[in-house]
Amino acid sequence: MIFLLYKRLLTADIDIKLPYYWYLQGSLIEENQFEEDVGQSREFYITSDRSSRKMTRVPKSSVPEDLQRQIDDQIQSLVQNYRQTSGFFKKGYISLLLDDVYSQAPYEFQRTFNRGLVPFLDSIHDPERVKNKTSFSLNDAEKDKIETLLDDSFRVFPQCDMRRIYDTYVDWDDTIRITLESSERQIFPITKNFWDFFCHNLRILQNENLPSDLIRQWDSRFIENVLPKYQDGLEKTRKTLLQRWRKSQNEDREIENVVNKLNFISRNNLNQSDT
Repeated sequence: MIFLLYKRLLTADIDIKLPYYWYLQGSLIEENQFEEDVGQSREFYITSDRSSRKMTRVPKSSVPEDLQRQIDDQIQSLVQNYRQTSGFFKKGYISLLLDDVYSQAPYEFQRTFNRGLVPFLDSIHDPERVKNKTSFSLNDAEKDKIETLLDDSFRVFPQCDMRRIYDTYVDWDDTIRITLESSERQIFPITKNFWDFFCHNLRILQNENLPSDLIRQWDSRFIENVLPKYQDGLEKTRKTLLQRWRKSQNEDREIENVVNKLNFISRNNLNQSDT
């Protein structure tokens, strides 16, 4: 909500210089810069159960009263989008909130992938269904939906901005499609791991009001650690999946040969009985 408030205020020429970056679940406040700017840590506003702390009083501020009123009006208007007339938040308001946040995402890929593919995979990731490693399978409709979402994501990948990870993304896309052929259960961790990897690069490119030293640290860590580690892991996973796929293909051929032999014997017996 603070990110959405920040964007609203910018349209009114009010800049609160929110230190944020795009990450796993949308926009995320950078803790250290936030504490330096505000004078309180982000944790001060969050209780032990991770809900927002109820503020009984608002500390005095040097912000002019007319500016405070404008900000307060925008806050009230924003919060009402997610509240019922009774005052309670709407059921499922978090999803509505994330949709609104992602409507401001810099890349269409973020919306297609994390508000399309990921929620669909979550919807079919039933713990009871996936706990059995040998029997889990996707039906044809689920596979078709996943392939469509993968196609949509591929078409809008920000290739120009993310040249340094594009080849890795292509390898991932090919790998995830292999899971649909032989290791369907693996689609969940492979997708999660890629999104984590993607967002390490995303935060370097898409952020505001952060110190340049921090961005350089992120970039250095990405090049020296995150990128090679992910590429190595993806290559190992890909080889394992291909081995399983080839094995399943061989097994299919063996079964086909047996079936052909049985059919041949049956035809011979039938011909002999006719004569």
